[in-house]
Formats: sequence, structure tokens, C-alpha cells
Amino acid sequence: MKKLFIGAAMLAAVITACSKKDDTNTGSGNPDNNTPVPGVTKKDTLAVYKDIEFDISPDKDKYGVAFSTKEGKVYLRKNLPADGSKIDLVFADVDPAMLFFSSPDNKNLTVKITGATTTLFRNYPSANELDPAKFDTLSHVAALNNLFTAADNGSFPMTYKGLVLFKNAAGKFGVMKVTAINAERVQVTIKTQL
Repeated sequence: MKKLFIGAAMLAAVITACSKKDDTNTGSGNPDNNTPVPGVTKKDTLAVYKDIEFDISPDKDKYGVAFSTKEGKVYLRKNLPADGSKIDLVFADVDPAMLFFSSPDNKNLTVKITGATTTLFRNYPSANELDPAKFDTLSHVAALNNLFTAADNGSFPMTYKGLVLFKNAAGKFGVMKVTAINAERVQVTIKTQL
């Protein structure tokens, strides 16, 4: 009987201790919790934009052609802003075998963006620069610091499921993971410094 009582008391103590830990709102595992996690500040957190879709077919206006990381907004051809200074990236393609993201100020684009700024891209970086397998765990600004030093003139095929690196006019680094491509659109998840 004594062993049963001691076992029950220990079980009650463990349950109570776990309940108290859950009430401390540590920020983990609770989506409604706004308590900051120690060691992580807004300046150290990446902005994440999921399932952003860009148009491959130039005769349609179903998906976006441009994106602003500052606004977190996708722009269609028909609703490009009069002041395009906040647009960081434009999706362009020569043909299905040569897909790429481009700087908004690229003079060779079919879309013209007024007030466009320069963004540098690496459309087909090597895994040595940033391993695609590590993309999902990226969460800190420092992981993107000095990601690359020069742009490339690269493109990627319709079978690509890798990364695209960029540095916008404000000096903020970002990375896109191509998650899906079909005849109409390219879908990406974007992580960028705030």
C-alpha cells in the first residue's frame, strides 16, 4: 500500500509540474502565445511568404509577375503600381527551359516597372552556397548574411526544385525555394531578412 501511495504521489507531482510549465507561456507549441522566445528578436527573424505563385504564360493574368518583400504582396500584370520602388523581384522566362527571376529594373523585361530598384539574383546556386535541404529550418537573419557576392545570369528548367538567392536594393538577403512548377505557374516559398 505504501508503494502505491508513493507512486501515486510521484505521478501527481509530475502532472502538476508539467501543467505549471505549460502555463509559463514559453512561446513554444502554443500558436496563441505572443510571449517572445528568449534570444529571438524581430530583427533576428526572417519574413516567410508561402505558396507565392508567378505566371509562366504571358497571355494570362491569373498569377503574379512581381513581388514586394517589404509589403508581402504579389502583383499581377494588370495591377502593377505606379511607383514600383517597393518591388524586389520579377519572374521572367524565355521559354519553359529557361525560367528565372530578375531585377525589376531589367530593361529586357516584358513588364515595365516605374521607379524600379536593383535586386541581385542567383537563379541556380550550387548546394555549397546554401543546401536546399536546410531551407525549411532557416529561421534566423544571420543564416542569410553575405549569402552571395555576385549575381549570375542563370536560369532553371521546369523540373527544378531548388533555391534562388537574392539581395534587394535595401541590402536585405533572401532565398526562395521552388516548390512546384507546371505549364502555367511557378510556386515558391520566400524567406527574407526584415
